[in-house]
Amino acid sequence: MIRSLFLVSFFLMSCNNDSSEIVISKNIDFNIMVNDYKLVDSDSLQVKLSYHNPDLKNIEMHWSTNDIINGKFDFGSDSLNTHVRNIPVSIYADSVLIDLKQDGLSIYSFSIKVEPRNQQKVVILNDNESSFASLLDNNRLFQYDIVKTESFKKYDFSGYDILIVEGIKDFSDNLIREIQKFMLGKNPILYFIDNVDSEYLSKTLDYPKVKALRGTSKNQFFKFEEEYPVKYLSNKSKAFQVYRFYELKDYNSDEASFNISTNDPLVIKKNILGSNVIFLATKIDEEWTNNIFNEFIYDIFIELVFNQIVENESQD
Repeated sequence: MIRSLFLVSFFLMSCNNDSSEIVISKNIDFNIMVNDYKLVDSDSLQVKLSYHNPDLKNIEMHWSTNDIINGKFDFGSDSLNTHVRNIPVSIYADSVLIDLKQDGLSIYSFSIKVEPRNQQKVVILNDNESSFASLLDNNRLFQYDIVKTESFKKYDFSGYDILIVEGIKDFSDNLIREIQKFMLGKNPILYFIDNVDSEYLSKTLDYPKVKALRGTSKNQFFKFEEEYPVKYLSNKSKAFQVYRFYELKDYNSDEASFNISTNDPLVIKKNILGSNVIFLATKIDEEWTNNIFNEFIYDIFIELVFNQIVENESQD
């Protein structure tokens, strides 16, 4: 039960932009915004909390999902900034309960319905164990299959929405033709650049040409030189570390982005045969990047497939 000495204002936003405001008293002013339809953060429910009384202390937000995931966020007494937190929502959750407390006393609680999502079908080409697949595990937006390559194998990607090319060193003619067909369907592709015949692939798949492998150990690492885009999810870009990368040559500077401290780009973005394609010049591997760098890879992946997600969900 909420005591009358509190003023609490809540703004709840859902995918249909419905909102409501609840006023309880006049000594404490809170604003909470809950976004239940954040396409670029499909496995989280984002909560933004702001409060305007500098004397507030011991503010906590407790949360739990119906699939028995629970936790809490401690906000302390910092009322100068809007606090943004992401509540993890697994593929099995259909609701989240949020309970706002001060000094251990419940100020207000409410539940949010978690809507099901149309899952995109992802095919991951990888001849070993896929590191990228772990970024999609239990994600409400994606389901994936891992396909290994063989010299004379015939491929069929027609049932998939997104292609990931990871850890492939031998591109057979059959594989090249199927990737070309996939691009003609205007489907997005993410490549992890590897030690391949890039001169030949540049003519058949518009693959970037590799000049050399750079970096040797974790004793030296490279960081981003440019400002991290605010539209991306990660707020840890200053902690990203790259130990090894492929130096590229003869690339179009208009297609290059995310230069590191050597002034080399980590990302090449192209539109090939109507398909949006990203080439990444490093890997998900502890010898190549640190673990936090995975957040960057997920960010550029979501940017790549965003339009595909929107189109898919608009067909409901």
